[in-house]
Amino acid sequence: MLLAVGKAQKQPDGDSISLKPSKKKRIPPGQRLLRYLALALCFVCSMSIYIPAGNIEAGANKVVQAPPLAAPFDMKEALSALELRMKLVSDQPRLKMGAFAIEPETGRYVSVNGNDSFAAASMIKVPVLVELLAAMDRGEVDIDEKLELRKDLIGGGSGFLQWRPVGSKVTLKEAMETMIVFSDNTATNLIVDRLGGKDICNRDFAFWGLNHTYICNWLPDLEGTNQTSPYDLVQLLARVDKGELLSSESRQRMLAIMEKTRIKTLLPQGLAPGSKISHKTGDIGSLVGDCGIITSPDGRRYIACVQVARPHNDRRANELIRQISKLVYSGIVSNSENMISQTRKRFN
Repeated sequence: MLLAVGKAQKQPDGDSISLKPSKKKRIPPGQRLLRYLALALCFVCSMSIYIPAGNIEAGANKVVQAPPLAAPFDMKEALSALELRMKLVSDQPRLKMGAFAIEPETGRYVSVNGNDSFAAASMIKVPVLVELLAAMDRGEVDIDEKLELRKDLIGGGSGFLQWRPVGSKVTLKEAMETMIVFSDNTATNLIVDRLGGKDICNRDFAFWGLNHTYICNWLPDLEGTNQTSPYDLVQLLARVDKGELLSSESRQRMLAIMEKTRIKTLLPQGLAPGSKISHKTGDIGSLVGDCGIITSPDGRRYIACVQVARPHNDRRANELIRQISKLVYSGIVSNSENMISQTRKRFN
């Protein structure tokens, strides 16, 4: 019995046969390289099935980022006369204004430094409110659940929750309304903590297309490290008003809460009697601002945001917002044909 298998070779005398192991034919180097590349490509393709698409952030909590949503409106007509007048009015020493306003139905808009980044102040509470209501719609939080007041979440400045005893409880509904109506900083911190923290909120802000909006610090953030832009806030309000991001019930809840904002000294002062506004203000030493959805008495609807960076607590900034609000209302609702000539005549 043969114990080894090989290739039979005939001996020179033609009579005896010897068995020798056969030698495997070697593949040329070029072909070997091509084969290895093909195997590597197959491996990569097979692994891609298990890896979600998108950019993965480094760190312990890896988050997959989807492409941001498209803008909720078309910017069809720039109101150049209105823009000119706004620039002239805002040209004041040591004040920097950013403003963006649009009538979504027609696409008529105006922008002065609208995409510049400014301190958010309490206007950061608008995207936080949207984040909370979206989480409610998904069933991740309940409006009646209670949040515990922790020492590390107590924020000074605006609001009265800071004076309640540590360990006391507030419902999510109370925190949500207090955050907007009374601009309560402690309520905001409670909500951001309940939603999973600053990074989770920032991830969703980016997904909504808010390129300049993010939370760096817990409120009150008097240093102004939390950022946003007039365009970002108008875009977010337009997205909600259009029916995106939130259910119809949550949308109505949001607008009703923002209509109760107690500070009425900024954008509301520039509107015609009978106008309605759902809005949120922001005020720290270095900046004051206001953003909202405005409905005129005849039903015209536009969305506006004005932010003014200023020397510490300079009240000229507050007055400037009132002036800009009046100009925007007139330019969008009245659409005065002779605005540009009036502007040049006034400032020449």
